[in-house]
Parts: sequence; structure tokens; C-alpha cells
Amino acid sequence: MMATPHTIRAIHSKERMKSEPTVLLWTVILLLATAAVYWPGLGGGFIFDDRPTIVDNARVHAEHLDGESLLSAARSFDPGGTLGARPLSMASFAANHALHGLHPRGYKLGGLLVHLLNALLVFAVVRSVLRQLAWPRAELASGAIALVWAIHPLQVSSVLYVVQRMETLSFTFILAALIYYIKGRQRQMSGRRAWPWLMACLPLTALGMTAKESAALFPAFTFMLEITVLGFSASNPTTTRNWRWLYATGIIVAIAVFTFWTVPSYWKDEIFGRNFNTYERLLTQLRILPMYLGQILLPLPSNMTFYYDNFPVSHGWLAPPATMLGGILIAALGVVAIACRRSAPLASLGLLWFFSAHALTSNVVALELVFEHRNYFALLGIILVVADLFGRLKLPEGPALKYAAVGAIILGFAGLTAIRSATWGDPFLLATDLASINPGSSRASADLAAIYLEMTDGHPNSPFNDLAIREFERGSLIPGSSIISDQGLILTAAQAGRPIEDRWWHRLNDKLRHGTLSAETTQGMFGLLGNRMKGIELDDDHLTNAFLILFDRAIFPPQSYAQFGDYVLTVAGNEALADQAFASAIEHSSRSPDYARQIINTLRRKGHHRQAEIALDKAHEMGMLDDMTIDPSPTSPSSP
Repeated sequence: MMATPHTIRAIHSKERMKSEPTVLLWTVILLLATAAVYWPGLGGGFIFDDRPTIVDNARVHAEHLDGESLLSAARSFDPGGTLGARPLSMASFAANHALHGLHPRGYKLGGLLVHLLNALLVFAVVRSVLRQLAWPRAELASGAIALVWAIHPLQVSSVLYVVQRMETLSFTFILAALIYYIKGRQRQMSGRRAWPWLMACLPLTALGMTAKESAALFPAFTFMLEITVLGFSASNPTTTRNWRWLYATGIIVAIAVFTFWTVPSYWKDEIFGRNFNTYERLLTQLRILPMYLGQILLPLPSNMTFYYDNFPVSHGWLAPPATMLGGILIAALGVVAIACRRSAPLASLGLLWFFSAHALTSNVVALELVFEHRNYFALLGIILVVADLFGRLKLPEGPALKYAAVGAIILGFAGLTAIRSATWGDPFLLATDLASINPGSSRASADLAAIYLEMTDGHPNSPFNDLAIREFERGSLIPGSSIISDQGLILTAAQAGRPIEDRWWHRLNDKLRHGTLSAETTQGMFGLLGNRMKGIELDDDHLTNAFLILFDRAIFPPQSYAQFGDYVLTVAGNEALADQAFASAIEHSSRSPDYARQIINTLRRKGHHRQAEIALDKAHEMGMLDDMTIDPSPTSPSSP
């Protein structure tokens, strides 16, 4: 006899009542265990992208939790000042600043709180999936899976690396949306009203997008759920058919957009700021994805270096040979995932979620090659695969040995994560650890040298100056290194009253001429210029020549030329070069005529009338600022 909807609801109600104590117990375990392993890391400092995004970003330094401050911070990630670039994450950093200033502990605690919430959401998502698959002891299995995900050592650089709250916060909403999606689809299968649950996925995904673009992967995650666990099922055959048509249409549109817009827009034979082209990037991902799998399955500290700026690029299928081997492995896993989607739906879902989670970052967009935080959600997929394999093991000793093995894994991961968190909790310990496990990373070297420099407390005779200079020079000699270490070397010597050797400038200039120009290059050069403007004694001929080499190789925003013009005019005393610099600033302000006007007005206010009129002539030549005349007019005290 077929069960009625009333009977089905009664069964579900009894199951919920039985599982409630287990769910409550796992909630407590997840919160306490996860907080315990990451707590030692809360004493650490800001690192890498934390500095430009938070520490040096004045617009995110809110003093009060008011709407105007949060709105300004929400716009501060995008140079264009729009609300299209991670406004929720930036506003959350502003809230941290209003509460804690620039003390990193408060920011790291905020990241940990987001991760704790996500651990509970992962528990709910996995529990829903396992119950849909009629998995035995679903609460126990989903709790263990969520715990392994939450305390995995690879997650340290997502939770304690402050700026990656963007990633973790984005997945807060995606995980919530997955819960609503599965709930809605289960209601459709039992013939109940489902649209409020399914419609809730839209605002949740939109909120996730305001944290980071990773939320755009939500449809891919749900499609993988459909082809493995849910099967497009519904009590109404028309609903099933509609789901199939909806996803088929979405796939066709996605393929068309990728083929005719994404690839033509992002495919480059040469990429500014990168030492690889698009083809090489895709080839290199064939080695990176297997590396991620290794880090997930064997998360030893030596396998997780955080900095991967020295990761070798693949230049061909056999250059190195691991590229082709990685491609074969990925293809084989893809075939297995599709082939076993009926016989082993959980393992299939796990593999497909792993690949889907990397669909943006392992594609044609010219992002950096490797980052550990890209596995924040992908990690869950591989844990599901392992859980499926564990569940299929038939041991003569019964389940006791399985439980012991899972317990040992959890304890081992907890210990490794606690150790790694403690390392992250001490800036000097972290810097020395990263430099020792990856001596070929110029970023790790620069971090360690910067720590030595901080330890001088500004004393020119401190022995830590010698350590900083030695480490900066070691980093500057690493093949393929950026100019960050060269900049640090020059500034450290200058601030300590030590002689600045010409060979340091020659090495910096050689990198500017022949090396890869990146964001670090610009940061290093304008760091030198800013310190010179503050009165640090640097050789103006060397500094000017370095900027001329830089400007000869690439086009920069107008403010870069204006800053250089201000320097050569007021410090280096080269008026002719200042004329050229301000003219270049106007030339590159065609899309920002208001900034061009600001440059001219500021030059007039400061009494630099010759440069102001040269800049105005250039603007008129370009058809801008026709309302401005040769005669100076009152201006506001702004600066270019």
C-alpha cells in the first residue's frame, strides 16, 4: 500500500525527534573542537594581501559602525569605487576596524567565527545528502565528515589569513543555499510546496557574490547534486522534465558564454604581470590540481608552503612530464566520477564538487597559479570520496576498526592543525617556517627580512639590521624574484645609515628591464618613491632612472605619473622631466577628466604654473577641459 503524504510527514517527524540529540551533540563537538585547534593562531599578524587590502587601505579604516563608513569601505576593494567588487567582505573588515582598529586578533577571530558557522552548515549539507542516499547512521557520518573538513590542516590558511574571509564568507551563503536547495528538492519529491525554499537560493547566492565571485559556482554545485544524488526527481513528471530542460539550457548558455566571450576576453599569448600565458596557465593546472589532492590526502606541513610564487610553469605537455601525467590523472578521475554516479553517488558527487570548485580559479582568467584557500570547499568533495570508500569497506572485525581509523584521522588532523595554527600565531615563527620549507620563495624571504627589520625597533646599530640586509639580499638573488627584496634591501640600508651599493640599484634596474612586471613591482617602486618623499636619503639619479625604465615598459594609471612628476619636481629638481610626467598624467586621464582638472588645479595652487599650463595644453590637445583657461583660478587643497 502506498504511503500517504500524511504518513510520510509523520515518519520524517519521528526521524527528526530521534536525531535531535545527536545533532545537538555534534554541534557542540564541531564548535569546541574547531575553535580549539585554531585558537593558537589568533595571535598572529597580517600577511601578504592583508596589507594592501586592509592595513594600507584607508577607506576600510572605519572609526564608527555607521552607514557612511561601511558604504565607503564597501567600495574600497575596487579601484573604480563601484559596489561590484566584494562589498560585503570589505564592509566586514571596516566593522572589525571600528571595533579593534588594526589589531589583527579581532580580524582573525572574525574569520574563525565565519568558519565555525560554515562547519555547522557543512554538517547540515552533508546530513541532507546522506539522508537522501539512506546512508546508515547519517548523523554520525555527517558529523565526522564536517569535523574532518573543519579541522583539516589545509584550512589554516583560509581561516587565519584575514583577507580570505572573502572566500569563507562567500561559502557561508553558498552552503546555506545548498541546504535550501536540497530541502526544496526533497519537498518536490514528496509532493509538497517547494518554491519558497528554492527561491531563497537566489538572494543567498547574490549575497555570496557580494563577498566573493566564488558564489557564481552555485549552479555547478547543484547540477552535480542532480546528476548524482537527486536525479532530477519529483513527484510530478512535468517538474522532472522542467528541471532537465532548465539545466540543459543553462549548460548550453554557459558553454556559449565561455566559448564566445570568456575565452576571447581572457586568452592572452602574453599576460601583463605574469610569467605565463593562458595556454601555459591551463597546462600548469594539470599539475596543480593533483598537488591539491596530495595536500588534502597527506596534509604534512612540508606540503603546504602558503607561498607558491616559485611554482614552475608548464610550457608543454612534456615540459615537465608531470604535466601529461597530471592530465591523465584528472581525466581518469573525471571518467570515474561520471561512470559511478549511479553505483557510488557520494564518491561521484565528491569528485565533481572538487572539480567544480576549481572551475573559476583553474581556468583562463589570469589569476595567480596556486593558492591553498581555493580548496576551502573543494576539500569537502575529496572527504566525501574517502567517506564513501570507508563506508564500503567490509572488515571481519566489524565497524569498530573503521571507527578507530576515523578517530585516529581526526586526532592526527587536529594535532597537525593545532601545530600549524600555533605557527601562524607567531609572526616570527611563521616567517622563519615559510622561508625554511620553501627557500626558493622570494615572498617568504621578504617576509622574514621584514620581521627582522621590525625587530630593530628603529635602532640603526641593531644586529637585526644585518640579518634583514642579509635576508633581503638572499631573496633578491632568487631566480625570477620580484623587486620587493631589492626595495627592502635599499630602504633597510638607507634607514640604518649604511651605504647603498650601486650593484643593488643595477640589479633592480635589470629586473625592471627584463623581469615580469607585476603588482609587486609597482608596489616596490612606489614604496621607494614614497619613502624618498618622506625624507629617506636615496640616490635621485638611480631612483629616477629606475622609474624611466618602468614607464618605458608599461602604461600606468594617471596618478602614477602625477606622483612621479611631484617627486622629480620637488625633490629631484628636474623640471623638464616633471613637464613630461604631468603631461603623461593628463594623457592617461582621458577617462577621468575630473582627475586631470585636479592635477592642474593642484599645480596652480602650489605655484607650479609652468607645469600647470603644460598639463592644460595637453588636456586641450586631447579635447578635455575646454572650460579651463590659461589664467589660474581658486582651487581646493587637494593633491594629485
